[in-house]
Amino acid sequence: MFFIIIVAIVVLIVLYGMGVFSKPAPCQCCGTELKGTQQIKFGNIHSQFILCKDCENKIHPVIKDYANSNWSYSDFEDYLAWEEETKDERAQFSKTSSYGSYCSVDIDKKRGLFKINMPLIKEGMVFRFADLDDCDIDFRPEEADDGFLNSTVMGNEFIMVELTRPNVRIEEMLTLTACYSAKKKGVFSTKYEYNLSDELYGFIRTFTTCIYLEQEKQNQAYAEESYNIDEIEKALALFMFDSMEDVTEENLKRQRNALIKAFHPDNNESNERYSQKINEAYDLLKSVINK
Repeated sequence: MFFIIIVAIVVLIVLYGMGVFSKPAPCQCCGTELKGTQQIKFGNIHSQFILCKDCENKIHPVIKDYANSNWSYSDFEDYLAWEEETKDERAQFSKTSSYGSYCSVDIDKKRGLFKINMPLIKEGMVFRFADLDDCDIDFRPEEADDGFLNSTVMGNEFIMVELTRPNVRIEEMLTLTACYSAKKKGVFSTKYEYNLSDELYGFIRTFTTCIYLEQEKQNQAYAEESYNIDEIEKALALFMFDSMEDVTEENLKRQRNALIKAFHPDNNESNERYSQKINEAYDLLKSVINK
């Protein structure tokens, strides 16, 4: 009798976990009404949300496990937006170098992209170096074949990448077993000094170079944006607008005509340079409102 009660309790727990007793609820993404057994509870424990199978499959399998335990619904929405915004750029991925025998990382240095491939997942996922927030590539020793001074150290090579978009942190083994010749730091020491392989060093150099190039590109874009902001503020002041919210194509044109009339070169030869500034400011503000 006691055994039957235990079995019944276990069955009830399993059925509860399957959602048999859950009330019908809509998928938060597409709105499809779902029975209890059709509901997929996704995201972190503090902000779980319900998805249908089709919407869950929109998440690439490379990041799905991490997303399932860490995302809120806003992370999921941002991921879908990122996928749409970057799909054309990422579709042009063309491998220029690669490293790893278990999980592998391919790099497209020309386009600033990298691709993470995992075992049992048919197609890897392409990311942008522009979205990279943190990374680490290293060798983690696990055991050593001790000699008097020289030894062989065995371990695994790992990569960790943390991205701002999508909001994920991926940590995977690049190689299952890697062996390095090592020297003890002392006769009685248990610590070793070892040199990484040329291949791994080369990969690290390429990866960090791509990060540096992307940072330089972003710094340049920021400098250009800052320059444009200064120019826009000067143009607004010239046209006597408080902000871009006051600017429409109609009142911009009206203000330009008034200024050109006031500073027309025919009235005064020294007005020619002011007329040129007015036209330049007009072109800048018009291009901003057309965006």
